[in-house]
Amino acid sequence: MPIIDDLNLSPKTRVVIWEINESFQDLQSKVDLSQNSLKLLNQKKSEIQKKQFLAIRNIFKLLSIEDNEVKYDQVGKPVFSQNKILSISHSGNYATVITSDNPVGIDIEKISDKAMKIKQKFLHIELNYPQELNNQISLVYWNIKESIYKALGIKGVDFKKNILALPLDINSSKCISWYVNNDDIYSFETHFRISKNYTLAFVIKN
Repeated sequence: MPIIDDLNLSPKTRVVIWEINESFQDLQSKVDLSQNSLKLLNQKKSEIQKKQFLAIRNIFKLLSIEDNEVKYDQVGKPVFSQNKILSISHSGNYATVITSDNPVGIDIEKISDKAMKIKQKFLHIELNYPQELNNQISLVYWNIKESIYKALGIKGVDFKKNILALPLDINSSKCISWYVNNDDIYSFETHFRISKNYTLAFVIKN
């Protein structure tokens, strides 16, 4: 089982990270998909998208989450029927899930320069930090903001205006981040990881 990490942050919060190195057939043989999931799987156009979908379902199985218990709300956020908060992410050969009793979000991205290319669109005060803004750091800020967006589960969030992250402390792999929109101010316990092949962040609403 290609689990990179299985983090039990508390009795309430758990993160699983999976590196996809199996064949499509191997991934599918290990899970019992609902009719709705089979339909969603067949709608995936590429093999990697199909494998990402199945890797997430394999993580569900590890977490004792029945596939037919997972639904999606109007903004596409997965909802787990046992009153657990669920967030998923995948990129390239990586897939990850976080589950908690608290509002949470997670995002993983394979290393690339895409965040650097669009940094002006989603970063604001972060551009002024005395910290080198390379591909990895830019991706982590994207990870954080995408994770907060997922944790909120609301439409109309402006990554540049509404979400703020403090400078990254590479040694601790933690920081504080906020969602700010007029009188709505929420803080998030924020964790991140920079690997050779991917960056990751997940947030837990305080």
